[in-house]
Amino acid sequence: MDEALVNQRADRRHALARIENLIKETPNMHVESSDLKAAGIRHLPLDLADGKNTQNCPRFFQPFQEELPLPENEEKMLEFEPDLDRIMWETRDMELFLTKHFCKCWIYADQKDPNNPPPSGGYREIGDYKFGQLLECIRFHWYAVSVTDYWAGNRPHFKVMLESDAIGDESKLLRGEIMTITDIMAARLRTKSLRPHIVAPILVVSLMGPRHARVLEADFDGKMLNIRASKLYDFTKKNTDAAQLLTRYWFGGACGQTEMELP
Repeated sequence: MDEALVNQRADRRHALARIENLIKETPNMHVESSDLKAAGIRHLPLDLADGKNTQNCPRFFQPFQEELPLPENEEKMLEFEPDLDRIMWETRDMELFLTKHFCKCWIYADQKDPNNPPPSGGYREIGDYKFGQLLECIRFHWYAVSVTDYWAGNRPHFKVMLESDAIGDESKLLRGEIMTITDIMAARLRTKSLRPHIVAPILVVSLMGPRHARVLEADFDGKMLNIRASKLYDFTKKNTDAAQLLTRYWFGGACGQTEMELP
């Protein structure tokens, strides 16, 4: 069993590296469906808000259910129209807004119940992990800005916030989204403390233009990289519900089968 587990983890890392290399060769920020198919990627829908739609609901991540305060200064992002020539300025504003709200909510939850903090969402340094660069800055522009995992340390699940210099398109995935997923997922399958696990689910809060965000949930089943993508959430207008929904998934728990099953 131990040898089979080691081999399975290695095979999956190699497969993820192949997928990433194929996506690197694509010519655009928006990856065409033909390129996804060639790389072995399934682009699937993700429904975060409707718990009744079990077919499209998240498989590995759960929303935080406790009370949260409302965002502050939400109107500040709306003082100016989105600048399509400076999309990364817009994503940076969204990232600062969300990060400040995450921090406020974390303090609120900790003060309300110090013995029961949210299972995820604490600040982590990207450099503490053995990831790749998680960015491109020549020709394509995207980068990972924030990461978090689980306090217990024994969950392969991982969360990342990403900024991309691209206009959102619900019908297409972005190269930065895919490459971030494959890089982090492979690193998690190299982590010794996570050795029992052959599935390393990733949740991505993806920020893009004009001033939009979506959530991706990804897992690799040994054959296909499954990427479920939510609708685009519009922050060109006040969108408190979307901000709270993103926060609940950033703080929420982990679920799903990730360990190698015995024959």
